[in-house]
Amino acid sequence: MAKTGYSAITPAVVALTAGTARSVLGVLAPAACGLEIKKIRIGTLGTAAAVPGDIELCAATFATNPPGTADSTAVTPQQLYGRPITPGFLAASAWAATKEPTVLTPVDYWPLSPNGSTVLYDLPLGDSPDCGPGTGFVIRAKFAAAVLITACLWVERC
Repeated sequence: MAKTGYSAITPAVVALTAGTARSVLGVLAPAACGLEIKKIRIGTLGTAAAVPGDIELCAATFATNPPGTADSTAVTPQQLYGRPITPGFLAASAWAATKEPTVLTPVDYWPLSPNGSTVLYDLPLGDSPDCGPGTGFVIRAKFAAAVLITACLWVERC
């Protein structure tokens, strides 16, 4: 079955505060379809700190503060392949520390060095997480030191 794929990229670096978990990037599926994650890209932009931080991929109901609210920075999804169709889903980055999305359930976790690290992960066929209509995913990060971070999610409509 032919699918349509998109990328959602943080429009600017996201500044993390030491010791505080923050939602870096999130996508919210429309009411008509779900989303499937195909690729994850994350980069930290250097620090002298040596203690790894925590990266979480979370399933999100977005019970509060979904993408599209004033508490985050809007991200415009870019179509990468498939028949031209309006994305129909919302994406955002850098939620305000006091306005984080709620009802986040970690589905994957990995440690990452804050010292200029990169994650390039293409999810194996058949192992990619998906979400139903009206829900989505969030990448959250927490480091012991202040860190600058960027992120990208490739998603398909499903």
